[in-house]
Amino acid sequence: MSAIYSLQQRLKDLSLDCFIVPRSDRYQGEYVVEADERLAWLTGFTGSAGTALVFQDHVALFVDGRYTLQAAQEVTDPQVKIIPIADQSPYAYVSAKSKMTLGFDPWLMSIKDQSRWQALPQLSLIPIENPIDSLWEDHPSRPLDTIVVHDEIYAGQSLPEKLGLIYEELEKLNTEALLVMAPDNLCWALNCRGTDFPFTPLVDWFGIIVKGKGVHVFCDSAKASPSVLLHFGSRVHLHAVDQLPDVITQIKSIILDPDLTPTYIQDLLKEKATLKSDPITSLKACKSQVELSGIRMAHLRDGVALTKFLCWLETQKPEDHTEITVADKLEAFRQENDLYQGASFPTISGYAEHGAIVHYRATETSAYQLGSGLLLVDSGGQYLDGTTDVTRTITLDEPTIEQKTNYTLVLKGHITLAMSQFPTGTTGSQLDVLARFHLWQHGLDYDHGTGHGVGHYLNVHEGPQRISKAGNNVALKPGMLISNEPGYYKAGAYGIRIENLVAVQRTNESYERDMLCFETLTLAPMDRRLIDETMLTSAEWQWLNAYHIKVRESLLPHLDPDTAAWLVDATAEL
Repeated sequence: MSAIYSLQQRLKDLSLDCFIVPRSDRYQGEYVVEADERLAWLTGFTGSAGTALVFQDHVALFVDGRYTLQAAQEVTDPQVKIIPIADQSPYAYVSAKSKMTLGFDPWLMSIKDQSRWQALPQLSLIPIENPIDSLWEDHPSRPLDTIVVHDEIYAGQSLPEKLGLIYEELEKLNTEALLVMAPDNLCWALNCRGTDFPFTPLVDWFGIIVKGKGVHVFCDSAKASPSVLLHFGSRVHLHAVDQLPDVITQIKSIILDPDLTPTYIQDLLKEKATLKSDPITSLKACKSQVELSGIRMAHLRDGVALTKFLCWLETQKPEDHTEITVADKLEAFRQENDLYQGASFPTISGYAEHGAIVHYRATETSAYQLGSGLLLVDSGGQYLDGTTDVTRTITLDEPTIEQKTNYTLVLKGHITLAMSQFPTGTTGSQLDVLARFHLWQHGLDYDHGTGHGVGHYLNVHEGPQRISKAGNNVALKPGMLISNEPGYYKAGAYGIRIENLVAVQRTNESYERDMLCFETLTLAPMDRRLIDETMLTSAEWQWLNAYHIKVRESLLPHLDPDTAAWLVDATAEL
């Protein structure tokens, strides 16, 4: 009996027309622990975003453009209908149907999502205990990995200092407490990290910070070693998750982030709650000078690894390698660093037309053997002092005129954004056009955002800042870390992306208005063979030459003679 059929039988027993199975967990995060991989258990789809609506006679699986191909390859049950979310949302799919009852797990639906479903008049929402958990044989247990104290030499501020900042925010908001559902926000506040989640050093926990009284943390107490308890002192109180209702009775007023808070918790708090964004998200986004110093060092180490990889790749016969073997080699170079803790996301190694799939992930069955053409490698590392994310597009033979033209258009957009100055109060949405302008003049574009925030040895995708066509009212501020990654993707042929991480900083010049700019942090050469130098302006030439000088001078002392000689050639002045 298939998992889907078993769940459909249970829906009939519960008199439900449909049950929603999100990819998300109770934290609404990008990565989930194995015990929360319910969507993968049910459908076989393993992407990081997706939603299934399980009806009694079929399943509608909604995925975004990153995962349409992957879903088609992984989902084998014929009653699963794969629907690109750009074509139809789950809400639109249900709104086209007659009156119905939809069951949901109140731990897995946020306040914001519930409001969207409640806007459908023909729909009755029924909170239930998740039936998958009883149907899933050998359901994995939640992780019991030990919490790790993140040393203040990397964090830059002590636990008491950070709690003091949060207390000040609660005072401004005129509230007693704050529910912290994002594990990365709680890790930042308590100067802790963990190994519970893949690719990101988070702990499986959430908490309530009470102004002036410390933090109630909800997780298995077995995760806290004596050294962690010593670090917490009297400021942190550990509770089992089922003790949440008892703790909440002591709270008089509390902030809930509607994007992150499960409806289960909102129902417990009722009139005590005020819906606002978690202020820790903004505090965490502006990195301290200690954090920025560590991030620069992490990028130095990462640049050494990536340069070794690029040099090695040029010495290889492409046909001797696959998308997977080259990704494994890059990982091996990163592992030579003492502070390296692992990849910050699954490496995207896309050769030829696979490079045109924005979030392509090679598998043993899909991986191409390399040959002539373009290879796009998007990768990153987690270091104790920073998180990296970098993309380079590499030609494996003589590029075509079209490839050089389009690569240079992407490069011009990257440089234009990197060179930009902008007044205080500017948002990423207002800057997005800078990265697209040159592509637009040739009738080209790309369908992803230009930049996402990045954490400090935390999530590689971090808010609230971003650079995107989508509206965003978050102003860029000094200390924010963000990616600069324009691209171009020719379906069925090749993909191009150039990504560096940048830090927002104040300009050194004195102007009539306060102005900000970007400090480029990533240190790795760009493939000069793909650049049409005649398309660059003088200012673009100067920027690229200055960037390559910085790369060369920063990395040469850390390279062996052969790699150093290769880097000197790769960063030669245009």
